[in-house]
Amino acid sequence: MRTRASALFLLALLLAGCVVGNDEKQIDRGALSTLVLVPADLSDVWVPFNSGRQVSADAPAGTHSNPERFGRLDGWIARFRRPGSQQTTGPLVIESRADLFESASGARDELSTARSELGTAIGGRAAAKPLADPAIGDEAFAATILQKSGGGGIADVRFYLISWRHDNVVASIFVNGFERKLTFPQALDLARAQERRIARAAE
Repeated sequence: MRTRASALFLLALLLAGCVVGNDEKQIDRGALSTLVLVPADLSDVWVPFNSGRQVSADAPAGTHSNPERFGRLDGWIARFRRPGSQQTTGPLVIESRADLFESASGARDELSTARSELGTAIGGRAAAKPLADPAIGDEAFAATILQKSGGGGIADVRFYLISWRHDNVVASIFVNGFERKLTFPQALDLARAQERRIARAAE
């Protein structure tokens, strides 16, 4: 009898361990607006524009155009720009985005699908070239696009995309600046500033 009771107790412990192991942290919907960059994260030269809750015009092309994809609940976006010229070092436009999902599984599917579309031209956007995965969040990828100016003394424009998952959130930084004036580490610094905000919300 004691052996049977011990076995049942052990089984209960194992089942409890499985439940705990599968219990993933969830970032609350009420924190949505805090998951993107804000003016305090940037210098005074940056001006926000067209920022707030994502609307249909903010939806990316392709698979991601469905606002309810993979159990998506909501999204927030923050855009910033600053004055500059072809001699300006660093980004000229910053887009900081966060999409909240019902579960970490849905967020994984979102990130995986976005990664799978690299190297293909979607809508009017040129095909992006994958870069080495940056160390940020739970998983991440990065890519770059070079938009040729066509000459005439105008410099080419360089874009960097960094997208990552933290629990049930998929976040991204999309920046542009003139070629040879904008670097990937500059984009990554912005992504890490946003990730610190997400990590605080996750606590």
